[in-house]
Amino acid sequence: MADVQYASNGKGNLGVTLGAIGTGLGAIAGAGGLAQLLGVQPAQNTDPESRPVTRYEMALIQENTLLKANQYADAKATGLQAQISNQAVWNATQEGLIRCQQEQIARLYTLTKFVVPGTSVMTGSGVVAETPV
Repeated sequence: MADVQYASNGKGNLGVTLGAIGTGLGAIAGAGGLAQLLGVQPAQNTDPESRPVTRYEMALIQENTLLKANQYADAKATGLQAQISNQAVWNATQEGLIRCQQEQIARLYTLTKFVVPGTSVMTGSGVVAETPV
């Protein structure tokens, strides 16, 4: 048989007694506190901001907060839509200007390829020699 050791009667009684006292104090604290047991009334808090709220008040607070969040999001979305619209107008204007410049460049390019005959430029007799540069 294994050697089993038991707590002496004094140690066992002490453990049970301290456990009972701790359990009793925990129950008292949970049921209203030691101050009520001793007859001491806690100071009443008169600050209306620190009172507990009901579930109905909490629901109203949540609805109000959600409404404010939605209004903020809507305002940001409206501002973003305006910025996108302004950007689209600016982009279209720039594209139109670029097309116009491209057409002007194409016309100038065709003018550089236009050759005027030498006889049309110089008057008089003789042959004008055109030599490439």
